[in-house]
Amino acid sequence: MNIEASVGIISNQSSQLLMAERPQSKTWSGWWEFPGGKIEAGESSLQALCRELKEEIGITVVNAEKWIVRKYAYTKYNVTLHFYKVTEWSGDIEARELQKLSWVIPNEQKVTPILPANKLILKAISLPNIYAITNAFEYSGNFLEQVKKKLNDGVKLIQLREKALSKYDYIELSKKIITIAKNFNAKVLINSDIELANKLNADGIHLNSSLLHKLSDIPKGFIVAASCHNKLDIEKAIALNLDFVVLSPVQKTQSHPNIKPMGWDGFSNIIKKCNMPVYALGGMEYDDMNNAYESGAIGIASQRAIWES
Repeated sequence: MNIEASVGIISNQSSQLLMAERPQSKTWSGWWEFPGGKIEAGESSLQALCRELKEEIGITVVNAEKWIVRKYAYTKYNVTLHFYKVTEWSGDIEARELQKLSWVIPNEQKVTPILPANKLILKAISLPNIYAITNAFEYSGNFLEQVKKKLNDGVKLIQLREKALSKYDYIELSKKIITIAKNFNAKVLINSDIELANKLNADGIHLNSSLLHKLSDIPKGFIVAASCHNKLDIEKAIALNLDFVVLSPVQKTQSHPNIKPMGWDGFSNIIKKCNMPVYALGGMEYDDMNNAYESGAIGIASQRAIWES
């Protein structure tokens, strides 16, 4: 059996998220989830969201931003969840189904147990939809000025990856970008060099797939991400409880032209049942954002297009 449902991500002024405990009258009773429910025949996902939030918690949706779509396979049925960020509503929140409600802080599991499909949101909600990967070696202009421009435009997450630069040039570039990024409250991750990340006081480390499989534990005090190319890589990242991963190549890339891309269907199939935030990587353009969301990604990672505009 296939079920489609709409889910509302509602936050308050303290950036807490509203969760509800499923009542005894429903399956998975006692488990916590974000409010929402099944899409009825003839309804759009947005119409279902508005109806369910009115019925469950008494609010009228004024504005809602379509976010990610995730597919999950349970024992007796498959469910497709359409997640929306509810940015504006009217009315007072109340438990109309006599369910328990709680405001929770992302990454602090105040309520338990949480439905598997909802755990992803607690990790993903604070991540931006663009993960920028540096490409100074190929860039024809002033790369540092372009970094400043992109940070000013709202980029909040950067991976420093420069395979063609000398070690000295890479370190010097990294120092400058880390300094610039702090002025914009942006996070910077070093590619696959834990020692250098510590030395430069970077915000995190991005593991290549080889290093990912060598680790039995992750460095503390860092944002830790990884490059994944298949389901085995994803499973390892989940076992290590990483913050997020990139999955590639979705489309053909300049850097790996001979590797067959997985396509959006392949991408979606690999991350099915994956409670890990995933960025789509490989030939990504800004126009691919909606495809990324519809395929279950929280956004796109880009090494070239992000710097070219």
